[in-house]
Formats: sequence, structure tokens, C-alpha cells
Amino acid sequence: MLPSLFDSGTLPLLEKMAMFGERRQQVLAQNIAHAGTPNYHMQDLDVEGFQQALRDAVQFQQRSARTGPAATEAETKPAALRTLFSEDLFQARDGRQRNITFQDGNNRSIEYQVAEMQKNNMMQRFAIELMTSQMNMLQTAISERV
Repeated sequence: MLPSLFDSGTLPLLEKMAMFGERRQQVLAQNIAHAGTPNYHMQDLDVEGFQQALRDAVQFQQRSARTGPAATEAETKPAALRTLFSEDLFQARDGRQRNITFQDGNNRSIEYQVAEMQKNNMMQRFAIELMTSQMNMLQTAISERV
């Protein structure tokens, strides 16, 4: 009963959003820390790939809701989410070069990194706020308060 509560709806997707936001924040902070390191190339996560996986997961959940809750479907939802949100999405890779490369071989852009950190922070806070709200509703239902 409890696993199906936490594996259905938006909670698993919000969890993935929060995890992605945390990992991306680490990568962006590392970029700022290495801004003066010769030959360092800025890294990032695959944001577009993550957004596509999120869209695919929402569509999968919508299809599952239309076809009805079958026992086998409930068992495959977590597996499908693991497939959609592969570990590759959470691995840092060389980011696109958005500016010139400096003489020391670095392609730093601190302003861009800080702006991306702010956008990422807002996305992560959004996911956490929604998770908190859903958990509060669940707690209210369990305690039978109106």
C-alpha cells in the first residue's frame, strides 16, 4: 500500500527533479570554482535530455492512468522511471561553448554560470515545495483532519 502511494502520481517525478537540481548545482558550483584553472572547460548536465525524460515520464503516467491500475503496471512504473531517468542524465559532460576561449584555454563565463545556478535553484525549490505540499496533504489525510 505505502510503496504504491509513493511510486504513483507526481512524487517520483518531483524526486527526480530535486535530485537533478542538486547534482546540477554541484556541477555549476564546480565550474565557478575552476574559473581560473587553465584548460578547464565548463561542464553541465544534459538539461534538454532531462526535460525530455520528464515529458516522457508524464506521458507514461497519463497512459497508465487511462488504461487502469493493473498489478503488473504498478510493478513496472518504478522500472520505467529508472529507464527514462538513466544515470547518464546525472553525469557531467563538457558544456556547450557559449563564449570565446581565453588564452589559458579556459572557456569561463561566471555570469552565465551564476544565472544558470539561479534558474536551477528555482526549479529545485519548486520541486521540493510541491513534494512538501503533497506530503502535508498525505499527513493530513492520515491524521483524519479536515
